[in-house]
Amino acid sequence: MKKIFFLIIWILTFQIQSLANDIQQFQIEGMSIGDSALDYFGESQLEDNEQGWHNYSYNEYSTSYMPGKGIYSWFLVSYKNYDNNFIIEGLVGGLEISNYDNKECNNKLDVVALNISESFKNTIREKKKIYKLKAEASQTYPFTGKSTVTSLSFNFLDGAKIILECYKMDNEAKKNQSFLKSVLKQNDSFRVDVRSSAFVNHLKKKE
Repeated sequence: MKKIFFLIIWILTFQIQSLANDIQQFQIEGMSIGDSALDYFGESQLEDNEQGWHNYSYNEYSTSYMPGKGIYSWFLVSYKNYDNNFIIEGLVGGLEISNYDNKECNNKLDVVALNISESFKNTIREKKKIYKLKAEASQTYPFTGKSTVTSLSFNFLDGAKIILECYKMDNEAKKNQSFLKSVLKQNDSFRVDVRSSAFVNHLKKKE
């Protein structure tokens, strides 16, 4: 696991080595907000893997669960409905880890956060948050049961966000056999979540 996190830190350092002010300058395995998802995935692949939680209350965006192609286990790619170019408005890279050590994941999260802070000087770093995802959160998140999330956010001046997260899944959730299990397998994970200002505003409507 230490090697995996070292690789994540190295990649982040390589991808944002110069000072940056724009969310589009942050990459997850070469992908950025504002890119066309069609540059990385086929149109039919995106449509066949669309999920439903971001459309629970507002029919504005679609999110596709895509397989990883490097160090990440999977990606969540969000784009506006009826956008023929599939411009990426939200992007999550998830690294699944079976029964990881929660303290170690949080320590590594801090190291990655420091790297982002040094590269994006004009962002506002929020305090680290720890909270539970309860069953009703499955309406807006692909999880069920009680699971612990440690979250650290960076806010850009235009409202865009980078969020680093450690997910420790509850044993009950891991055993859940609902369709949500097939989405993300209910495993523990480390995540890098990038959102455009428009996508951030969309998600605020659902809170």
